[in-house]
Amino acid sequence: MRLDEWIREATSALTEAGVDSPQLDAQLLAAHHLEQSRSWILVHPEFEIERSELQELLDRRLKREPLAYILGKKEFYGREFFVNPSVLIPRPETEELVTCAMDWLKQHPFGRVLDIGCGSGCIGLSIKVEHPETMVTLCDISYEALQVARMNADVNDVRCEFMESDLLQAFKKYKFDLIVSNPPYIALDEELMPEIAEFEPRTALYAEEDGYMIYRRIAEEAKVVKPQAIMLEIGMGQETRIEEIFAANGYQLQESRKDLAGIIRVLTFVPSG
Repeated sequence: MRLDEWIREATSALTEAGVDSPQLDAQLLAAHHLEQSRSWILVHPEFEIERSELQELLDRRLKREPLAYILGKKEFYGREFFVNPSVLIPRPETEELVTCAMDWLKQHPFGRVLDIGCGSGCIGLSIKVEHPETMVTLCDISYEALQVARMNADVNDVRCEFMESDLLQAFKKYKFDLIVSNPPYIALDEELMPEIAEFEPRTALYAEEDGYMIYRRIAEEAKVVKPQAIMLEIGMGQETRIEEIFAANGYQLQESRKDLAGIIRVLTFVPSG
């Protein structure tokens, strides 16, 4: 059948399944299978394909498996990162955390950076690519996640340190100038889209204490490594409680930044006094 016919059929099926961007997803699935770009798909509507060859990919998306896991990659900060179900899929709003870190490093060159809960490595590796003079350490509690991060470091041709660690437990003899993290911040009882709730790693999504437990632990444990600044991605409406947590541990809010939707997304804390 013609490629454009398959895309129409797939778009209809994905729409019925409740997928957010059905036509785009159909085009990207076809591009992935044919090892072509999306633009190539758009200018070759008459190309002949076998429906059966694409059915497995389409069925996975119809079951609401995230497109990024099917494709095995996700773009973040202008680069492609390998992803699989061991890691959280990079989100556009997280790019604001990287931008915030970049701005800080312009004023503090050669600083040592720790990316806590690095997952795919998209945050720490993006920082390292833009600031090669910076020493970046990436840590995660998941060995499988660290393997993905190492793979992404190789692809981006950067050298970083990787550590398997439950937050800062492995760093009691280290010192870092800047800590960055996109920790789990979703309450255990919060309902999420099937793509997220059924496929992405729970340990990268959910946190006890209504989503605040990891922030509290970072605030308590960071004192050991004596950072000049801590930058955190947060969920919508969490800023007041997180500021209270860090204030109780000797930190003051220096800056808050909004994402493109106008939601406060990144908080920067510095030692009080």
